[in-house]
Amino acid sequence: MRKRIGPHDTPCANFRGSHPSVESARMRLSAPFPVLFFASAAHGLNHVLLTLYLTLVLVIGQAWHLPYNDMIALWTIGAMLVGLGAPLAGWLADRVGETRMLVLCFAGLGSSAILCGFARNTIELEGALALLGLSGSIYHPVGFSWVVKHARARGRAVASTGIAGSIGVALGPVTAAGLASLWGWRLAFAIPGALTLALGLLLLTLHLTGLATDRESDVAPPVQAHSRTDAARAFAVLSLTMTATLMLYAAFGTALPKLVQLSGIAGSRLFLVGLIAGSIQLLGAGAQFLGGHFADRGFAKRAYVLGFAALAAIFPLVAASHGWGAAAAAVLVVFLFESMAPLETMLLARYTPAARRGTVFGIRYGLSAIGTPAGVWLVARLYSGSTHFLYILLALAVAAILATAAALLLPSDRASAAALPAE
Repeated sequence: MRKRIGPHDTPCANFRGSHPSVESARMRLSAPFPVLFFASAAHGLNHVLLTLYLTLVLVIGQAWHLPYNDMIALWTIGAMLVGLGAPLAGWLADRVGETRMLVLCFAGLGSSAILCGFARNTIELEGALALLGLSGSIYHPVGFSWVVKHARARGRAVASTGIAGSIGVALGPVTAAGLASLWGWRLAFAIPGALTLALGLLLLTLHLTGLATDRESDVAPPVQAHSRTDAARAFAVLSLTMTATLMLYAAFGTALPKLVQLSGIAGSRLFLVGLIAGSIQLLGAGAQFLGGHFADRGFAKRAYVLGFAALAAIFPLVAASHGWGAAAAAVLVVFLFESMAPLETMLLARYTPAARRGTVFGIRYGLSAIGTPAGVWLVARLYSGSTHFLYILLALAVAAILATAAALLLPSDRASAAALPAE
């Protein structure tokens, strides 16, 4: 039996031996430190490992003498499994505990990344990438459910964990290009994989000793009761808008290293391509805190709608820009994506009971089985040597316009936001 913390336990009751000063510091955190640390580490490494291939494909394609279109298509099944595995992962977390599932997440990601490094042909690489995608499906429904249950200030905690994922996305191209330039693309997969495995063993040790456990209920009280009509309406709308977000994000993230390469600002140097692509992701990462702030203040819907509308305007700007102008426009795109991530999480958590949150979050990320491969397919299908990403970016703008219209149908923000706990 897994150890669960009851509804009347304090957020830090499952971490023993607190000194008063240490306890005071913990209470200032949005969630207990071990939860924030391992959830953030898992989120960051999850995105590092899932984005390695998007840069390494530029090297592997040259080494194996295969075109970019064919090589990037090898990630399609893996991208699909990131979504298909999420509902099962969330369902299992509701039954066996988020901590155990996070250990499995660390182990699966690390092992599959190492297997990618040992691949000898496209069949083996595609299989290893598929396992990587399946392992990556665990984090989002499990990690965010773990954080939301333990969080005193939900929006801030989700943003803190989310920004770790954003940093992971930013570090993915840099890690891939840096390690590949030093030791080759195989070790660029294997080294981050080994680090991920090690952290998984550490979390398992803490769990077995009772220092990292699960909760049955939320620390923070619910904001307000919602009618079944509002909940059904929110889930129906969010199923459409979240699918759109996943498709838009997957397409733009897949194309970003190539966009940087085509802009001419990095020349033919792979490491510089990875560094610029990673920097673009990192510069937009702080917007997670802005989205979390809006969610905690009760403006989630309004900020969400404005985010889609702004994306619809900026995608054509990326298409029309060149050189460093294209990089600046790409930073704006990433900024908007990052600000919207905690908004989606909090909108969904608002209508979800704690006992079924893993399952519901799993369904949310299960939508990536549609959105993520659709984004990858869009890049592989519409990219051409003459127009490059022009038609892709215009298609993304149209999709963002449709998502804006859908988001307007969400139930209105409540007049009173949830009060933040006293510091």
